[in-house]
Amino acid sequence: MSVNYHAYQSRGVLFEEYEVVCQQWREEFSEYKPERIAKILHLETDQEYLYLTYFRCPYRLRLRDGVLEKEVEEQWTDKLYFNEAMSLYHLLHYTKDLPVVSGKWVPSHTIDGVVSRNPAVKDPLLSPFETKYNGKIESFKKACLLAGGEALEIGDAAYEFEVFPWVHLRLVFWDADEDFPTQVQVLVDQCITDFVHYETVGCMISDLLERL
Repeated sequence: MSVNYHAYQSRGVLFEEYEVVCQQWREEFSEYKPERIAKILHLETDQEYLYLTYFRCPYRLRLRDGVLEKEVEEQWTDKLYFNEAMSLYHLLHYTKDLPVVSGKWVPSHTIDGVVSRNPAVKDPLLSPFETKYNGKIESFKKACLLAGGEALEIGDAAYEFEVFPWVHLRLVFWDADEDFPTQVQVLVDQCITDFVHYETVGCMISDLLERL
């Protein structure tokens, strides 16, 4: 089953509602020593926090108890959603000592660990998104620009988004014509798992599409 399905199931669900998983990851990062990851990813840190950005928005890890917080309207809150929390924890947990950004882009589903896939089953994240923007390419372009996307010369329209400074997603759009329905594809760097787990990709895609 596609990791997009699991990310779809978790959309709009607060991280703390997954009590066991929430406790597991907070305990994993309780009394966390940030020196290694801060050096690899050039992250800012102080005695209390490790600071990150996710889709260019400020987040921080509270070092004493492993709790993640995000800045909302100049206030910090620990009320994160599941997909954003897992993306941040996974980055800190899975980043290799010498991670590589290859510059080679591949379809996201090719790195999700799925051995077989039923093409008749619609993707739970991409299919509703395709329906939403069917015949509305200008609306798609506007939404992508408002969300901070950088235009690319691929498909009928395409945009690149910064998830983390080292992890980007490319969203490629083909509008419907007389032969084919609207299609959307997500591209990732071939070495994305140098930074995150393959399951993280579904979480990041879900959060990107929600922004659009």
